Amino acid sequence: MKSKHLPKSKNSKHITSSSYMLSNAHNKLYILPLILIISILPLIMYLHEFDSGLSGFSWYPKSSEQFDIFLYCKQIFFITVCFFMLLLIFWKVFIEKKTVKFLPIFIPLSLYGFLAFLSTLFSDYPSLGFRGIAEHFESIFVILGYCLVVYYAYLFIDSEDDIKFVLKYFIIGILIIMILGILQATGNDFFATNIGKKLYLPKKYWNQLDAFTSTLGFKRVYMTLYNPNYVGVYVSLIIPFLAGLLLTEKKAKNILIYLITILGLIFCLMGSESKAGFFSLFIALLIILIFYRKYIFRNIKITLFVIGISITIIISFKSTVLSTFNKVFSNMNILAWQKAEFSLTDIKTKDALTITYKDNNLVINQDISDENIIVFIKDSRGKNIETTIDANTGTFTIVDERFSGITVAPVVYDSILCVQVNIEGRNWVFSNQLGDDTFYYLNYFGKFDKINKAESSLFTGYEKFVSGRGYIWSRTIPLLKENIVFGSGADTFTTQFPHQDYVYRTNMYYNDQIMTKPHSLYLQIGVQSGVFSLIAFLVFFIAYFISSIKIYINGRFDNYFKRVGVAIFIGVVAYMVSGITNDSTITVAPIAWTLIGIGIACNYKVKEQISNEILKA
Repeated sequence: MKSKHLPKSKNSKHITSSSYMLSNAHNKLYILPLILIISILPLIMYLHEFDSGLSGFSWYPKSSEQFDIFLYCKQIFFITVCFFMLLLIFWKVFIEKKTVKFLPIFIPLSLYGFLAFLSTLFSDYPSLGFRGIAEHFESIFVILGYCLVVYYAYLFIDSEDDIKFVLKYFIIGILIIMILGILQATGNDFFATNIGKKLYLPKKYWNQLDAFTSTLGFKRVYMTLYNPNYVGVYVSLIIPFLAGLLLTEKKAKNILIYLITILGLIFCLMGSESKAGFFSLFIALLIILIFYRKYIFRNIKITLFVIGISITIIISFKSTVLSTFNKVFSNMNILAWQKAEFSLTDIKTKDALTITYKDNNLVINQDISDENIIVFIKDSRGKNIETTIDANTGTFTIVDERFSGITVAPVVYDSILCVQVNIEGRNWVFSNQLGDDTFYYLNYFGKFDKINKAESSLFTGYEKFVSGRGYIWSRTIPLLKENIVFGSGADTFTTQFPHQDYVYRTNMYYNDQIMTKPHSLYLQIGVQSGVFSLIAFLVFFIAYFISSIKIYINGRFDNYFKRVGVAIFIGVVAYMVSGITNDSTITVAPIAWTLIGIGIACNYKVKEQISNEILKA
């Protein structure tokens, strides 16, 4: 029997088109969570009051009541979106019976997340890891969410239309946050207005709006990201990405949008005064010159136009530009490897106070006889130190040239007899009247505590390196050997940092600060998730970078997947560079991880296309 071809229906084309539209709309539903993360999440601000749970530590303020405007609600929003992502993956696998894909690159990513989870589960402070900590709010659920977002983006980004759909709303989100930044840079902070304050404050505070003011300084840009340094991280991620799209764009409308956005973000970066942001962009520029070498000179009109616009802006805002660059680069000696010199290097709070000053030891003791305070001042050999005394105040002034200018005086604090030592204009208050006959130091927060000199490494003696980060890093690196397999747990860095290192904290003007982060993404992961987790993290990114370099190094970006893929790659490289001096933060990291997921999806699609081309050949 001969088969007969059925006649084509007149409505076949319409049915096919409708099916495509239905399928496209269906996939957009899956992509919506990605848009919520990269476009909406950065804009979220709302007051949250909470108990830090840290007041029990001797180095922490007595009051544990705190409030947050920028971070907590972002965390809740992100975790909620990730929960719906899990539901959508479940629906795809078990309801739609679709096969999910898994690439080898996700193995180290999964290991990173798994070790971070175990570190938090077995942490000494698991409650902090599961809920997040003040000034950070990057709980274990957030970290696991980062891993999920990467896989989710790879799983559901399937076509050029999907990427265009995401980027459309991503650009809108960038423009909104850019405008807010420009307003701040020009002294017109929207969030300093009553309308702006009412958006992030509960109604009960509307009658005291004047009490809520920024402490960052006039015209300092923070956008909605909490910290000007995070503006630098955000801009270093976004500008290279947009610059890559600009160099391969052909539509005049899109070129104009990218150009305006880039220039606006540069203006915001100047207002933030983030040195790390400028450095990261410089590295990104070098990479752009390598990967886009063919496009920069091919699109010479665009290149010259960008240069011309930049020069015009610099001339128009000359005073602002010069002022910003002066602030940013006047202290470039922070990068110089110069030894930090401190006169006061140690104080031992034992049976007697032993103060190491200019490499000499001053020993002070205190005794009480018939309600009179007797102060003994000697050197390390037990020899009395020559002093003069003020009969009215009882203050001893040391005459000995080894400790010249140091004064010692009996004082009373909260009915406790103490001794106050003034060293180079700074008052140090101690007491041995707390029950065990040893000395305790009265810290900035009004608590008596022991002074314990912290172990240091690598940056020892160079604590002023990179705006004081040398100190934080030198005291953080030794913590790594205690967190090899498992770390201390998510958001627990503040419990690990040696806050009792009061002498050097005071030398570095950190005595009034609580260290909640190490100011380095890599040290942050190493301490909190463990060194093994850090290695897995680095293996994941190295694999992504190697894959991207192999695909894009030829500088031929002839389809949309390549255009977006290489742009994301360069943006992520700049983001990772900024991570050397900045931490992971809920304000920017979700965007970076989402882009990484999209970048992996682009790489996978390009590899598929290359394989198909080889098969056809």
